[in-house]
This record gives sequence, structure tokens and C-alpha cells, in this order.
Amino acid sequence: MNNTIGICIPTFNESSNIIKLLDKLIKIKNVIVCVVDDNSPDKTYELLIRKYSKNLNKKIFVIKRKKKDGRGSAVWIGFRKLKTLKVSTYVEMDSDFSHSIYDLKKGLKIFSKKNEEIDVLLGSRYPNGKIINWPIERRIFSKLANILARFLISDKIHDYTNGFRFYNSYAVKIMVKKKPKNKGYVYLIETLSEFIDKKLRIIEYDIVFKNRIRGKSNTTLNEILNSLKGIFSIAFNFYFKKF
Repeated sequence: MNNTIGICIPTFNESSNIIKLLDKLIKIKNVIVCVVDDNSPDKTYELLIRKYSKNLNKKIFVIKRKKKDGRGSAVWIGFRKLKTLKVSTYVEMDSDFSHSIYDLKKGLKIFSKKNEEIDVLLGSRYPNGKIINWPIERRIFSKLANILARFLISDKIHDYTNGFRFYNSYAVKIMVKKKPKNKGYVYLIETLSEFIDKKLRIIEYDIVFKNRIRGKSNTTLNEILNSLKGIFSIAFNFYFKKF
């Protein structure tokens, strides 16, 4: 049985974080990483090519896009690449250490142990996880987005908006079958609505989410507002399918 773990990491101006993160990830047994960079002005892509020239297309795969085009579509492209490598477990996570290596290993252990029982495992901040040093405006947006998603789609999931997730091949097959309607963070909600509709088995486990120490957040106010609008569109489509 193929036990390869494929991790997709979207990047935009993460030169201060990405090397430190990849150095830790590639030490984990059976892990390969696909970084999807959105033509970062800080030369994240070029840094990766120089640093990992010997590991490129072995342990580390790097895709450079022409422009910043959203986290969701970056994960979609990364998973399409990982799918060609026939990995058995797919992971998406942030590049800024908001998602810890400890919680990654914990999630991989849970996913491996329950691999016959679940399709998707969510690293969740709510209701019993922990958030450290996050700005108040981001906390408000996150809470509001999750309240809306729980009310409009399903209250069985607590954290719709955290991009720290584990998938089996069946879930990823569903994800990559069609292009994202929402390219940004709201794609996280779009995929979950699809999984719920198709009755995939989804569970959550508590994590510690820590605000970045290095670099600057790439989430803009415009993206936040578009995400809130997107939730209503996703919910409409979700219920439209039922009728």
C-alpha cells in the first residue's frame, strides 16, 4: 500500500518562513511537499529553487503561477499535481507556522488510525481549540464566517475556514474534478459543502492556531468581504441541489 503523504502549501511573500517550514516537513517519514507560489515579489519561488535544487521533483515540488490568484485555487492546483504522484494522504496547511508541526503529526496519526472511518479530517480552532495572538478584526471575521456557514449549511462542522486539513484520495478526487468557483479562502467552505452534499465522513480535532511571527498576512479586507458574500452563494447552491 502506498503510504506517501502529500502536503500542499500555498505561498505569497513567504520567504521568511517557507525554508524553515520545509526543512521540518521533509524530515517527516514519507512526506513530499508541493509549494504553489503566486509570483511572490519577495522572490519566494527563486529562493526555493536555489535552496532545494537537489530535492526538486523528489521530495519537493514547486509550482509558480503568474499572479496572486487566491489560496483556494492554489490548493486545487497543488492537489492536482500531488494526485499524479499517487499519494495516499493529502494535507493542506499554511506556510507561516500558524499550523504547528506538532498538530500536523497529531493529525497524521489520527487520520492513519481512522483511515477506514473518515474521508476528511479538519484541524479546528472551534469550539475547544486555541487561538494565540490573532488580531481582533480577524477573530471577528472568523467567528462571523463560521456562524454563517453553520447556520446556512450545516451545524455539524465547527470550523469551516481553517486551511489545515487532511484528505483521502476519494475526497481529493471530488475536489479536483471541477475548478473552484471561489478562488480565495471561501473555497474552504465550498469544498466542505460539496463533501457534506456527497455524505463524506468528516471529523474535527482541536489544534492550537498561532498568529504568524514573521512576514505579513496576505488576507485583504476586500477578500474578507468577498468571502462573506461567497458563503451565501455557496449555501444557495448547496440547497438548490436538494431541490
